[in-house]
Amino acid sequence: MMIEIDELDFRRYSPAQLAAARPSLERLADITRRNLRLLDGVLGIQSGEAPLRRKHELARIELAEARTQIETMRHDLATARAWIDQLQGRLAAIEDDAEDKLYRSVGLAATAHTVVIAAARRALLQHHHPDRQPPEMKAAATASFQAVCAAFQKIKELRG
Repeated sequence: MMIEIDELDFRRYSPAQLAAARPSLERLADITRRNLRLLDGVLGIQSGEAPLRRKHELARIELAEARTQIETMRHDLATARAWIDQLQGRLAAIEDDAEDKLYRSVGLAATAHTVVIAAARRALLQHHHPDRQPPEMKAAATASFQAVCAAFQKIKELRG
C-alpha cells in the first residue's frame, strides 16, 4: 500500500491501513531528520542554534514586558507620591487651624456634639482635679486643671 506524503487528510484510510504504514513513515521521518542534519552541516547551520535563538527571543520579549511593567509601576508610584504630598499638605493645613488645636488639646473633634463636649468637660475636670491627686502632685494637677478649664472656656466662647 502506498500513502502519499503530501496528503494531509488521513480520514480516507482505515486504522489498519494507517497502522501498517506507520513503521514506513517513522523510518522515512528518521531518514529525513538525518538528511536535514547533514544538510545543516554542509550549509554551516548548527542545529542547536534554533532552540537557543528561540529562547533568546523569548527572553528579550519577557525583558521588554518587564521593562514596560517597571515603567508603569514607576508612573503609578510617582502618582501615589504626588497624592500623598497633596494629602499631607491638606492635613497640615487642617492641623494648623487654631480652633482644631484647641479641640484636640482636650481630645475632641471640632465637629463634636454639645452633649459630648459637656461629658468630656466633666470627665477631664474630675480626672485633673487637684483634690483627687496626692499632695506631691497637687501643683502639677492644679496647672493641668486650669489648662483644661481654659480650653473648655474658649470652646464655650467659640460655640457661644
